[in-house]
Amino acid sequence: MTGVRKLILKNHLSPGDIVMLTAAVRDLHRNYPGEFITDVRTSCPDLWQHNPFLTPLDEQDESVEILECSYPLIDHSNQLPYHCIHGFIHFLNKSLGLSISPTAFGGDIHLTSQEKEWYSQVHEFTGCDIPFWIIAAGGKFDVTIKWWSTQRWQQVVDHFAGRIQFVQIGEFHHHHPKLRGVIDLRGRTNLRELVRLVYHSQGVLSPVTALMHLAAAVETKWTCGPRPAVIVAGGREPAHWEAYPNHQFLHTLGALTCCRNGGCWRDRVLPLHDGDERDSPQNLCLQPVQDLPRCMEMITPGLVIHSIEQFYSGGALDYLTPAQALAAASGVEKSSFNIHYDNQPLNIHNSRAALDQQISILSSYGGEHKGRGIVICGGGLTYFTSAWVSISILRKLGCQLPIELWHLADELSPRMRSLMKTLNVRCVDAGEVRKRHPVRRLGGWELKAYALVHSSFREILLLDADNVPVDDPSYLFSTPEFLETGAIFWPDFDKFRRTHLIWENFGMTQPAGPEFESGQIVIDKEKCWKPLLLALWINEHSDFFYRYIHGDKETFHLAFRKLGLPFSFIPHPIHALWGTMCQHDFSGKRIFQHRNGDKWNLFLLNQQIDDFLLEQECRKAVIELRELWDGNLSCYEKNTNDSPKEDRSHLIFLAGMISCPVRSELRVQTLASFAETDWGNPPWLSIDSADQGTPQSRQTHNCFELLSASIQNEWDYFLFLEDDLVFNKYLRWNLQNWKLLNERRPDFITLYNPTLKDLAWDAPNYAAVLDPSRVYGSQALLLSRRLVEYSLLNWDSVIGMQDMKLRSFAERLGKPLYRSCPSLVQHIGTKSAWGGRFHQASDFSGDWKRAVIAEASLISVRGEMNCPLLEPFPIVALPSRDATGCYNKR
Repeated sequence: MTGVRKLILKNHLSPGDIVMLTAAVRDLHRNYPGEFITDVRTSCPDLWQHNPFLTPLDEQDESVEILECSYPLIDHSNQLPYHCIHGFIHFLNKSLGLSISPTAFGGDIHLTSQEKEWYSQVHEFTGCDIPFWIIAAGGKFDVTIKWWSTQRWQQVVDHFAGRIQFVQIGEFHHHHPKLRGVIDLRGRTNLRELVRLVYHSQGVLSPVTALMHLAAAVETKWTCGPRPAVIVAGGREPAHWEAYPNHQFLHTLGALTCCRNGGCWRDRVLPLHDGDERDSPQNLCLQPVQDLPRCMEMITPGLVIHSIEQFYSGGALDYLTPAQALAAASGVEKSSFNIHYDNQPLNIHNSRAALDQQISILSSYGGEHKGRGIVICGGGLTYFTSAWVSISILRKLGCQLPIELWHLADELSPRMRSLMKTLNVRCVDAGEVRKRHPVRRLGGWELKAYALVHSSFREILLLDADNVPVDDPSYLFSTPEFLETGAIFWPDFDKFRRTHLIWENFGMTQPAGPEFESGQIVIDKEKCWKPLLLALWINEHSDFFYRYIHGDKETFHLAFRKLGLPFSFIPHPIHALWGTMCQHDFSGKRIFQHRNGDKWNLFLLNQQIDDFLLEQECRKAVIELRELWDGNLSCYEKNTNDSPKEDRSHLIFLAGMISCPVRSELRVQTLASFAETDWGNPPWLSIDSADQGTPQSRQTHNCFELLSASIQNEWDYFLFLEDDLVFNKYLRWNLQNWKLLNERRPDFITLYNPTLKDLAWDAPNYAAVLDPSRVYGSQALLLSRRLVEYSLLNWDSVIGMQDMKLRSFAERLGKPLYRSCPSLVQHIGTKSAWGGRFHQASDFSGDWKRAVIAEASLISVRGEMNCPLLEPFPIVALPSRDATGCYNKR
């Protein structure tokens, strides 16, 4: 093969462009057979499957030429008589000194005979093979000038109901509103599946898009000639550049002044306010008609219908038979539920249009809400405790306003609800309200806007659960500012760094002052109904908006500014305490203490904060709650009164740590910190010396070997450690005096809390019951002997790293999983060694010391492992431990 040139062709444009590159590769080989070996690197590998003209090539091979392919010929498409199929051919000719000519009018897509024999996705819905047309009734969000209106597409579909079955396709994150009467495959086909769908299709109806190019490139199944297609093109692209033979290419070129001399090549009808340069005037339509460019508006549904009918009146195609129409109707029904596509998040390109649409349908206030009250969102363990403190203080301050405590489903137990009744609080399950007032998304932050709208009160003080008033706030409803505007908002510290993008997207300039802080809001729904509805809509789409704003707080600011309605703003900045934002009234008097950095918990491990008013009263409220409520422990620890008696005479601990050579510096720090505790002996250290596999797999295997080696020693609880920690200095004391351990209740305890999810709190024992599905991290795990033995026997039955395996095995054994409160270790370093998210414990205390239990506990802390391993594991000879406590496995 002397003299054969090796080429790697690169291009990462859209699928339609890559279809054109397939044609260029085919024509290169047909014009110069045996002279080239080609490979490609493109954005659409599915379009190259089974391509006979490709041979794998190595980019590092010095004999390989690499070309970044483009087609500058497009810049002359209005002046020169070329089709887009010439684009890459022209580029290759100039780059390689060739004279390639097109050999076919279409791209080069290959299907195997097996692929052709597979049932189509339409067959899967209809149960039989029927002819169908594919319809792409939309396009990319950032190129709106190619769109035709949904109503017009629907008129075409409705006209052919029962005679032609349309199958709607559309890529995720593109604009493809649902049509009625179609088989709905939006978001249900990858690119290769779309190729196979095109093969099975009878015809194609679309704008100028990749589907148009595939219609010409993929061979046909239902007709003996080229596949019929009707293209709603307008005046953007020159017809000779895009149109294929046998396609009805509906354009307005030459009919309008803006496309008299060829395609306008503009991108947008109106600005999208997404910060893209395509919003500049040179890229916008010169003759918009509402939401359509005039060139697309001139193409009527009747014209499209007539173009499709010609294929049938001329005899090229036949309409559905009655039996096929019946099967098609079944497919429409079976495919109709496609909420996964319809519930996609907004994006920066379409959010402005969606906002304008929402504003146009905002309802007026109906007058169904009465009276004045306080709304607090506070379900779950942490927020319930904080809400209890806040409400208790409100009542002690003499506040008589009715209070609604809103929560998500399953966040309040019957006991929690009954406790709130003693404070004259009505608990509202938002899940039940949602059945009457559906909402797209409803989480913690979203709940605040939802509760404001659907609370029974007309005038509301919305108060965060962790916000402690220092005066009865009822007087805020009588301030002149509230009476004038019906809305009081408070300042935040600063601006979230990406917020300006949403202000610009909303068509506004971000105000110079601080953002809103929504820990407290006073609102009159009658005066402020529409901005409340708009704020709720923004929160409903939190999966988009929260990427640019921090939670719910700026949603209210945006809504009021967008609708141009007045509000009152507290002029006094936040007075900052540790973990607390102190807010003021209009006179500058402190009225709220938003303790968002150290929320009240049932363990009362909260910091004493200087200048935090009513600190002792808050702590008394927590103590009162501890006496009334078990932290939901009885829901997860069954028959706790029948727990085994304490047996402290033989409780033995053994500590072991895994590490690897590349983490030697961290390991030295960790061992030094461990030596400063009261543990005694250093932990047994297992260093991974393997050089095969991923860091994750090696770490998991290291854990298995360490546990395997440990099991031949005498112990009750094994302290499994990673090598990047600092320790509470009373580590031994805190385990020794832990009643939970002396009663041998747990199989699994983590001494480290990287924001795990708690199900219940055991306040007397300073422990939390964990949601097993939300446990991650293995920095410091205390494992029972029963759990370790079970884990070793079933190690390969769970896929994942050691934290996933151990918590799964513990869940199988049936006892609750626990964590220590507070954390007794802290994760150190700056990033994860294996690529995961770096985390730390917010509740770590290096000096916390547990109160002594009633009787002296006898505990043995051992660090020696001199026993051989038992079957069924291979026997490993363990050498004597060196001065650092290490042994190196073979």
